[in-house]
Amino acid sequence: MKHTIWFMVTVLIFSSILFAHEKGNVTGKVIDSKTGEEIIGANVFLEGTNYGAATDIEGKYSINNIPAGSYNLNISYLSYSKTQIKDVEIISGKTILVNSALVPEAISVDEIVITDKRDDSYESALLNQQKKSTSISDGISAEQIKRSTDATSSDALRRVTGISLVDNKYIYVRGTSERYSNALLNNSNLPGTEPDKKSFAFDLIPTNLLENTVIVKSFTPDVSGDFSGGLIKLNTVDFPNKFTIRASYSTSYNNNTTLKSFKTYNGGKTDWLGIDDGTRNLPSEFPSSIANGFTSQEINNYAKTLNNNWAPKTSKAPINNNFSISIGDGTTLLGQNFGFITSLSYKNNFNTSEIERNEYEANGERRFSYKGTQSTYSVLWGGLFNLSYKIAEMHKVSLKNTYSQTSDDEVAELNGAQYSDAISEVQQSALRYVSRSVFSSQLMGDHYFPEINGLKVEWHASFAEVKRDESDYRRVLYSRELGSSDPYAALLGFQANLKNGGRFFSDMYEKTRTGKIDLRLPLSFVKIKTGGLYENKNRDFNSRLIGVIVNASGNGFTDFDLLYQPLDKIFSPENFRQKGFSLSEYVNGTNNYLAGQVVSAGYLMVEMPFDFLNNELTVVGGARLENSSQTVNSLDLSGQKEININLDKSDLLPSLNLICKLNEATNIRFAYSQTVNRPELRELAPFAYFDFSTQTSVRGNENLNRALIRNYDFRYEIYPSIGELVSASFFYKSLSDAIEQVVVTGSALGSERTFVNSNKAINYGFELEARFSLVHLAEFLSDFAVNGNYSWINSEVTVKGTETTIARTSRPLQGQSPFMLNLGLTYTNPTFETLISVLYNKIGERISEVATAYEEDVIEESRDLIDIVVNQPITENIEIKFSVKDLLNNNQVFRQGDKIARLNSKNSVISLGVSLKF
Repeated sequence: MKHTIWFMVTVLIFSSILFAHEKGNVTGKVIDSKTGEEIIGANVFLEGTNYGAATDIEGKYSINNIPAGSYNLNISYLSYSKTQIKDVEIISGKTILVNSALVPEAISVDEIVITDKRDDSYESALLNQQKKSTSISDGISAEQIKRSTDATSSDALRRVTGISLVDNKYIYVRGTSERYSNALLNNSNLPGTEPDKKSFAFDLIPTNLLENTVIVKSFTPDVSGDFSGGLIKLNTVDFPNKFTIRASYSTSYNNNTTLKSFKTYNGGKTDWLGIDDGTRNLPSEFPSSIANGFTSQEINNYAKTLNNNWAPKTSKAPINNNFSISIGDGTTLLGQNFGFITSLSYKNNFNTSEIERNEYEANGERRFSYKGTQSTYSVLWGGLFNLSYKIAEMHKVSLKNTYSQTSDDEVAELNGAQYSDAISEVQQSALRYVSRSVFSSQLMGDHYFPEINGLKVEWHASFAEVKRDESDYRRVLYSRELGSSDPYAALLGFQANLKNGGRFFSDMYEKTRTGKIDLRLPLSFVKIKTGGLYENKNRDFNSRLIGVIVNASGNGFTDFDLLYQPLDKIFSPENFRQKGFSLSEYVNGTNNYLAGQVVSAGYLMVEMPFDFLNNELTVVGGARLENSSQTVNSLDLSGQKEININLDKSDLLPSLNLICKLNEATNIRFAYSQTVNRPELRELAPFAYFDFSTQTSVRGNENLNRALIRNYDFRYEIYPSIGELVSASFFYKSLSDAIEQVVVTGSALGSERTFVNSNKAINYGFELEARFSLVHLAEFLSDFAVNGNYSWINSEVTVKGTETTIARTSRPLQGQSPFMLNLGLTYTNPTFETLISVLYNKIGERISEVATAYEEDVIEESRDLIDIVVNQPITENIEIKFSVKDLLNNNQVFRQGDKIARLNSKNSVISLGVSLKF
């Protein structure tokens, strides 16, 4: 595969040289100097020639095949001052970028400002979007990601103001859990990635594919109303203005893993792609259920067809690898602008962690205590293919396709003691493989109608799907009497159990189809925007637990010596027989379900400028009407009775955003809105199902209501110069019927988790952010820049009686940190173009698990993270990157009271890479 990629690179390089143009081109973008909006239909021409063009629907122009030489470039448009850019040098085979900001004729200026290339991957472009936005937002650009060690979108998002990361993949915005945020890829909703929670796993998206990521924090009627924390918009890279090839390769060394002992097992031939080749699947002849209708001998025969792959083996962990390649071009096709980009990235990672697991009784006594290692082999790769074509001067269509695949292959080995029931020493082994993928395809159009008062129409049709496959999750426990020197014996019972000889299989498929249209009509005194959306989401989830048990048929289990066999022999085919082992299946109709959701929406939004105390005040207001219809179809515990749930709600969601422009660099913003948070599909099902990942019973609630949230936001922001920002934000959220997961007692299955609407909850805090050059402090510091943000957050949930915790009437939101801090110091050497970044991240301790009856919450402690990155250009086309991730490698600790509940060791990773650009 590597030879193929480099062959492609070589061919494309020589092709670009062979077909290099003898003439040159000039491209650019024309915007309004006051509003930053694109100007459509502006005339751009080279003085004294017949070479010219008009700006398109994005304000862009392109003049091609110009003889080499020096020209004056003239730009004009009705109601704007004409602009002339002198001495534009056209070079053979080159594309020159000349962007301009036209000044309205009513404004008096001494000088016309010529802008740099508008590339949304740059931090300055992202901040300019943020400055001109009608809503409150924050973000991170590809330029900023390049100065970090971040490989996935989840890694990058934790550096944004008010964002924290849970389980290395779920995003909490302003202290609210992942259920209060929505994920969009190129403005299309992404499906959920987990079967039992409302969330998207952001570790699925490699940063190589991203141009920028924007987190919208205040609601406007033109976006989905199902969010309160943030609307997380992932935007993939756009095509370049000229033929470009980029390639990179890096390798990394893990201080506790690389070239050291690593636990693994015999997997499939395509594990390196993050895809199981079927090795872990049940055999094709294996029946859909073995619960009924089979004799003991028939079941034993089926058991012998299963692979006997239980025993971990020891290998040596190789170095980690990461490569990417992208090819793109911006050219003409049939006389109109055409652009494309295709990209592929691949990353693998080997990691070994020391882990500790403890659980306690209500009186503080230990229930169990284990220590051991967890080895994880991870794969992440993805690609995109985007096309854009201007079918007419004012009409453009685009096609964007993105695919990403990831997998985690885990081997855990633990030793310790079980103190509840019979006190014993325990050895346990677990093998787990989870693969996930996301695919998104979007067809969109932009149309401008100058004859209809400048009406702009944007439409969007998209399809997205997520697949999650967990194949053959295996766990085995061996035990012996505490303090004994006797050999360990496997703990096997008379029915399937994941902890003891279980084999768990699950798969989830979710697809989302979306169609939407937006119309913008600028009038003399107001801008009107209206549109609609239709979204159809469907999910299919299936799970199955098969367990090895002692064979109780005939004279019962008598061959006790089998229990003392090691893992590589104990489940051999010959041991499935009378007096030996057999198979059992955990029967539960609720472990399979079909669910769907249809959302239809329409909105009206207006934008009106006013003069307020000699300052420009912009009022953006309107409302969105959303109807949601949710369905869940499954079976009861027995698997005999059908259960069908339907929830239909309509909500009118108002919004008001005020932007007061004090001067060209300063804005004051205020926002009010009402949004909703709908239940996850599985949360509505009024039956108990067993969550194998947490080993607890979970029951849905058919009476669950959607939560209503009132959001208040205030921000003061200053943009001192290009790429700089100083801001202070305050927010307050009031949640009615907030959806929470709580623990109840009295179930036939013991303690049980369920979902309820809390009486009320509030969430409030402030955010500070600064990005600026230290030249403002002293001239000799001109090569240094800082960027940092700090968030202080508080929340309070009123506890209902169903939450039988330790005595209290309120608590913070689960997963909410009281503070989040990011600091970055960057040094740029102007002579050698060396760039050195030091990055620091810390979040305050937070509730990981809400307390069960009379116990204490499980708290995740704070960790200090420091990363160091050095970028060094070697030539115009070659750059070297060196980085150290998690320099301090402090342990991740979860405590319950003053005792350790869980501990995961963390490792430092040293990386060295090279990137090429042609």
